Amino acid sequence: MKLFKIICFAFAICNSAFAQEEYNYSDELLTTTFKAYQAVDFDMANSMFPFVKERFLEHLKDSTSFTNSYDSLSKHISIKYSLDSIVKIYSWGQRDSGCCHSSVLYAQYKTEDNTIKHTNLKDPNTGGIDVFTTGLHRIKINNQPHYLILGWGTCCGGKHHSTATVYKIADGVLQKSDTAFIGENYIFTEANRGQDIKLTYNEEKKILSYFSYPEDEETGFYKREQTLAQWKLTNKGFKKEK
Repeated sequence: MKLFKIICFAFAICNSAFAQEEYNYSDELLTTTFKAYQAVDFDMANSMFPFVKERFLEHLKDSTSFTNSYDSLSKHISIKYSLDSIVKIYSWGQRDSGCCHSSVLYAQYKTEDNTIKHTNLKDPNTGGIDVFTTGLHRIKINNQPHYLILGWGTCCGGKHHSTATVYKIADGVLQKSDTAFIGENYIFTEANRGQDIKLTYNEEKKILSYFSYPEDEETGFYKREQTLAQWKLTNKGFKKEK
């Protein structure tokens, strides 16, 4: 009987330990934080934003967050993971009462020595265009791994835009490649909000495609004529097809 009680006690301890191990504290805390942030009015959200961002970044500094699936948090913010498990991207909206949709955009990545780092992906060279990540693809240029990031955003003026940028990890730093698109630093295309852009990358055909529209100089908006633009991935980078 005594042996049976000892076995039961040990089993209970093991169950408790496993339960604690399965409890995803980081996911639960960040999910609660974002749920509260997204539920309040704009004035309160504006006051909360610095705290929410600081808490979010504190978790990014913890290397274990890189392998955290964030099942609950992913219902409130966008999380993209590259298929080679090297790059992970988070994007979420900054709530305000303006007509622009401001975004927060960060990446975590693993270096060759397995160090986990993070960086702000808002590119100051593009004026800090606000986008939300819609796609993350591992590609090869010059036989080296690169990462194609697709984004979407909208601001005032009844327009929306899509972007395509390429990054690579060099000297332990995730950095934007300005030579990945032959003749362009990156892809930026805009349209009226009622027009489809449909920026997509076909991994099998290695083609980046989207719809573009001519600008109407008189109105400042875009005309109805639709053109399909395609960029073919070669070993030297994306080349625009005629």
